[in-house]
Amino acid sequence: MSLTRFFVATTVAALATAAAVAQGGGGMFRTADSNGDGLISRAEATAEATTRFTAMDANKDGFLTTDEMQGPGARMMTRGDTDGDGKISRAEFLAQADTRFNRIDANKDGQISREELTAWMDRARAMRPGGPGGRADPADAIAPPPAPPSPAPAAPGN
Repeated sequence: MSLTRFFVATTVAALATAAAVAQGGGGMFRTADSNGDGLISRAEATAEATTRFTAMDANKDGFLTTDEMQGPGARMMTRGDTDGDGKISRAEFLAQADTRFNRIDANKDGQISREELTAWMDRARAMRPGGPGGRADPADAIAPPPAPPSPAPAAPGN
């Protein structure tokens, strides 16, 4: 599949998900909201991320590698691979999911509402190439870009 076709397919999927969530449905939201209270708790989000990791880990070795991921997911590898071993462990994947949860949970109450998810999806759509705030890499919507290195502390006496 060409990169352009992949981006189009990813954008269509994201728009369909956002539309479903906005209409009160949303398969992802409904699946993650396991107790049906209309909110996704951190525990529910972690359980959903664990299920996704297991489904993506095609060879069931406990790691995600570039051959198991495509498109933005493969580029996410460089952001999620915190130990630099060329693969994403379950712990690294769940840490990234936790970071994403924190980004979506706008009011920081430890739960994601449909409105917060819809707003995040709108921001993600805006970051896609050609969008209003267009980013060059749609992986930015999946995983935050790496933080710039911290400046070295000044030497004493300077």
